[in-house]
Amino acid sequence: MNRPLVALACSAETWDDVRHDAVRHKYVAALEEVAECTVVLVPGDGHTFADRLDRFDGLVLGGHETNVAPERYGASDGPGPFDPDRDALALALIPAAVEAALPLFGICRGLQELNVVHGGTLRTLESGTHREDLSLPRDEQYLPAHEIRIVAGGTLDELTDRIGSARVNSLHGQAIDRLGAGLRIEAEAPDGVVEAVAVTDGHPFGLAVQWHPEWYATTDGLSRRIFHAFGEAARKHAAGR
Repeated sequence: MNRPLVALACSAETWDDVRHDAVRHKYVAALEEVAECTVVLVPGDGHTFADRLDRFDGLVLGGHETNVAPERYGASDGPGPFDPDRDALALALIPAAVEAALPLFGICRGLQELNVVHGGTLRTLESGTHREDLSLPRDEQYLPAHEIRIVAGGTLDELTDRIGSARVNSLHGQAIDRLGAGLRIEAEAPDGVVEAVAVTDGHPFGLAVQWHPEWYATTDGLSRRIFHAFGEAARKHAAGR
């Protein structure tokens, strides 16, 4: 059986004064090995790619070092760095995917993009439990940092067999402020930070999380379940395409 084909959004980076389209390999590996999907990288300036989403069985928007530009959600300022191309890409792909009922998975920046597309806003967090300790080795930065409460009756609750709570890593400087229309809160941190949301209105799989499940997707139970569920949704979409 052919693997489902999923689109993975890139970000723009400049090395040696040359533009590159970049995505961390951790996302590719988790999608290939755990979700069992075939991945196509979408360039950071590929907002016209929205017209070709009908060729795919899923869309993934991962995190990166940049934040959504504040003017995208009606704010006067916000912490950089910014990536205008990635903003344009996300704001084009997400509505197209939602309209087409295409399985959608957002991670970190991807959650924030999903919220902004739906008319929500973002806020800047004070330093604390949601920031990584940069003095630690990279793998240790991505270890669980705090607990989340999983909201009963939601997508995340169902795919985790209603465990109610879990521990996740935390490496972000922004979070949802006002929740966008058409989204449902799926999990929260003890301090009230929204940690996961889902697209409502009968969407087959529209989930976004604020943490980074890709880093230990093969060994962490919660991460593995999320990627597996996205893969299953993509396979179902492929079967009906």
